[in-house]
This record gives sequence, structure tokens and C-alpha cells, in this order.
Amino acid sequence: MNNKRLALTGLSLFFACLLQAQSMAITLKAEKASAKTGETVCLTISAAQFSKMLSTQYTLRWDPKVLEFKELKNFKLPFLNKENFGLQNVKGGVMPIVWIENNLKGATLADNAMMYEVCFVVKGKAGSKSDLSFSQNPTPFEAINLNEKAAKITVVNGGVTVK
Repeated sequence: MNNKRLALTGLSLFFACLLQAQSMAITLKAEKASAKTGETVCLTISAAQFSKMLSTQYTLRWDPKVLEFKELKNFKLPFLNKENFGLQNVKGGVMPIVWIENNLKGATLADNAMMYEVCFVVKGKAGSKSDLSFSQNPTPFEAINLNEKAAKITVVNGGVTVK
């Protein structure tokens, strides 16, 4: 009888941990803005439910006919800098991001806090627009927390409308 109780208790704990792991999620958000042709526009990339995270990766995409990549700035995550971004294909509107919290202590941001800004020169004509989208191609979504558990990533895409 005690073995059955122990087994049931162990099974219950296993499923509780499994449900907790499945419910972990972070949200990545790209800002929306409007700007005139020739202007520089910087869009904030922010996060929610970003608690004790060790790493995250994804790809940003945009329409290179409308937006020309200019720079990255205002890095707010520990150890995040230009070296975390794949800049080889920004002319094609593709930029992979891989971030690791090198101290392995986990980083936490307040909900909707900025992670960094990405800046573009607006090339499109008035009335045109470009999404700034989170993509899994070429770098798939991945977020790992301090317990080395994967967190689901949900996204809110942003973009620029040309005035």
C-alpha cells in the first residue's frame, strides 16, 4: 500500500512539474511606429514574463524595400551587444539574434521592459509599410530559464508605416 502511495505521489509531482514547465512562456514585442521617407526610426524590442532567463534566440525580419537597417542600441540585457546579432543579411531584411546570460544566474526584466532598440532608415514611399516580425527562420525560437527548462515564446510583431 505504501509503495502505491509513493508511486502516486511521485507521479503527481511529475505531472505537476510537467504542467508548470508547459505553462512557462515569455512574450517578445516589437514596437509600431510611423515615419517619413529618409527619417531614422528606432523600434523598441521588449519582453514580458522574462524571469530568470538564461538564453533566448529568434530572427527578426522586415521588408528591405521599405526599411534599411542602420544600427542597434540601448542594450538592456546583461551581456547583450552587437556581437549577439547576425548582421550578414540585414540588407535582405533578416537578422538572427542569440543571447546568453554568461554568468548563468538568469536575467529578469520588468514586464514590457526594453531589451534593445533596432534602428532603420525609412526608404519606402508614403503609404508603404513594413512589418518587423519575429521569425523562426533561419534561427528557431528558443528560450531557456534558470532551471534549464524551455519556455514557450509568443510574439507581438511591430513595424513601420511610411507617412
